[in-house]
Amino acid sequence: GTTPEVPTFSFAVSPTGTGAYTDDVLTLTFKNKPELGNEGKITIFNADGTQADIIDMADVAESFQQMTNNSLNTTTIDFIGAPSLKRFRAINYKPVKVEGNSIIIKPHSNRLEYGKTYYVTIDPSAITAEGFSGISADKKWEFATKQQPSSKETVTVAKTGNSDFRTIQAAIDWAYKCGPNDPMLINIRDGIYEEQLFIRSNNKLTFKGESRDGTIIQYANAEEYANGVGGSISAIPAAGESIGKSGGRAVILMEICKGIRFENMTLKNTYGKPGQAEVIYNNSDGDYTLSFVNCSLISLQDTFNSKGYGWMKDCLIEGDCDFIWGSPRTWLFEDCEIRAAGDGYIVQARCQDKKYKGFVFLNCNLTKTSGTADGTMYLARSSGADEYYDNVAYINCRMSPVINAKGWYASPAPNPANADASSGWKEYGSKDLSGKSLSLNSRNTCAYTLKDEEYESYYKDRGIIFADAPVGT
Repeated sequence: GTTPEVPTFSFAVSPTGTGAYTDDVLTLTFKNKPELGNEGKITIFNADGTQADIIDMADVAESFQQMTNNSLNTTTIDFIGAPSLKRFRAINYKPVKVEGNSIIIKPHSNRLEYGKTYYVTIDPSAITAEGFSGISADKKWEFATKQQPSSKETVTVAKTGNSDFRTIQAAIDWAYKCGPNDPMLINIRDGIYEEQLFIRSNNKLTFKGESRDGTIIQYANAEEYANGVGGSISAIPAAGESIGKSGGRAVILMEICKGIRFENMTLKNTYGKPGQAEVIYNNSDGDYTLSFVNCSLISLQDTFNSKGYGWMKDCLIEGDCDFIWGSPRTWLFEDCEIRAAGDGYIVQARCQDKKYKGFVFLNCNLTKTSGTADGTMYLARSSGADEYYDNVAYINCRMSPVINAKGWYASPAPNPANADASSGWKEYGSKDLSGKSLSLNSRNTCAYTLKDEEYESYYKDRGIIFADAPVGT
């Protein structure tokens, strides 16, 4: 078709012309700061006049309501996930916001397609700004999207400049479309990616950041915003219908994925208040595997929640209450920093079989943030449920004085109430941060100090710890 004309408004808009990203935002920039209206609609049309997407400013203006399994679908809820997957995560999101003198519009996921032309209309009441009286179809804010990526093996995500995608979720969707069992490297350039993610039935993905401190995936999500750990649904409901299931309070929701790897990045839940707010909920049990290398995971309560098998190497995990928890088979934290950001408990393990190793910390440093008092953090506490086993081991770890002398918080009592080498709470070779051996005489009696031969047989290195894990862990 013909190349879309650049519109002549008294304000700037983007995108225009050709080469627009299907996952990018739309922007209007004015001479002075604009305001959002509490009514009116923003609509994106296909070139033939059919509707591609719509945002109702009355939805945007409404006070926030926690998303539950009975919530109704409005235009401030998005459904993320590859269309061909036929599973979707329902999330709260902000489709329109003000940044400086600009209005930023984020279309709903997967509404724009590659190689297509679109036009935008905005009702006059949707925005209050100098020189703005609405954008109608005859004024022609048109743009054409770029063609789909050429590679099915390696793609790049960047906030600006030339890349394959603007968002990480779009890269995940592309990987699933290319083949859910085919390896793909997703390179992520430095920038702050303010988005929630959904990965399901997608294997052998590597997310590689440009730098650990510069590549940041973050979002403010929590129990206050979305009820429970959440899960996916099989169909997108019509407007006004029940969403069926909350997408959960984590920044990243993973379901039944194998061989996923994150490298060189920071993953953060920016909620920043008391309340359950995961960075990741990995709902992948059985032989599913997940790994992190040179990453930072930062929140407060419930930072990291995982099932299955996994490995963290040279990572930072920060939080305050049960900030490493879940139902693991074997999860190894090797050469990591475990940082207390307040008083509480590092671990709550809910292992579903006595034989699982659970959460294992090997050669880790247990530290604290500057405002956290000594003696206020415990190594673990129990859920108190008889059907779960509290399998946690700290092996050759260095511990700051933030760790309470009792070590383990025993109310309610763990299962088993008296640990041994194969089950329950275990410790071996604990030292202070200077490397001096710690006396464990004050530790809670429900915990077990491993003997040298037990350490050698079960916990001395990564290979032995993962001896019963799937090949390739």
